Amino acid sequence: MVTVTRSSEWTKAKFQRFLAEGRGKGEKETYRPWLMVNDISSRGRSIRFFSKKEKRVIHLFTDMQLFMALLLEWDESVLSYKEQYPLLDTETIIDTLDEPLLKRLKGKDSEIPYVMLTTFLVTAVNDNGQEYQYARTLKDELELDKKATIERLEIQRRWWKSHNVDFGIITPNEIPVQRSKNIQWVLSSLNIDDYGMNESEMKRYAKQLLRLIQNDLGIISSVLTAFDAYNRLEVGTGLLVFRYLIAKRYITINMDTEIDLECTVNEMGILFSQIKRGEEESAISG
Repeated sequence: MVTVTRSSEWTKAKFQRFLAEGRGKGEKETYRPWLMVNDISSRGRSIRFFSKKEKRVIHLFTDMQLFMALLLEWDESVLSYKEQYPLLDTETIIDTLDEPLLKRLKGKDSEIPYVMLTTFLVTAVNDNGQEYQYARTLKDELELDKKATIERLEIQRRWWKSHNVDFGIITPNEIPVQRSKNIQWVLSSLNIDDYGMNESEMKRYAKQLLRLIQNDLGIISSVLTAFDAYNRLEVGTGLLVFRYLIAKRYITINMDTEIDLECTVNEMGILFSQIKRGEEESAISG
């Protein structure tokens, strides 16, 4: 979604404060998005989650933004991503804008610039190991019928072109929602402290469950129940460890379909990481 800060509350003092706070600046854990959850009225949708990849809290304003962020979090080719990225120097492309587009940069009675945001600026690596960037704005299809929206997107397109960065628009129909939900389900297992467990315990249980799944090949839910019973653990611990194995990619499943624990290992299409049997201890402990 493109968010344009242009409400009645947008003042010169607020604009200068955002700049002084370093909004839109920094890398990885030091990056500060232009808009944060506490900047927006509580009546709207606001989402925060801690990114293991960025080592900071991510600020989002729609479910679609969350689904996209989860895809970026999971994608191993993505090195880093910045949400709510501001286009602060639009004056550099003024010469390329006609009158209707120029009017989108400032209010009629104000010299305070509107700050246009691109939802995500992504740094990734290609198959040849070369880093590159791309920018994506998330928009609902209905918004694309509005003249004002089209004009703002055109400004963004020209701005990113001037910076030699590929720019694109993503609609809800282009986001694999089930995949995003599955990613969210498995990644939450990495917050080990939330479950009263430490890293050492989780790795020990992960090694044990991995071996059990490899040897049993039965219905997953039954394997997890047996795991809990054997270790005298609280019911559901095995499921947590199973999610952890997926999140750490020690096992791979089809993330584009709903995860059915009543399937067997073969029915679920589980693939094990390229670790020789007997070597999983050193892999998981590493």
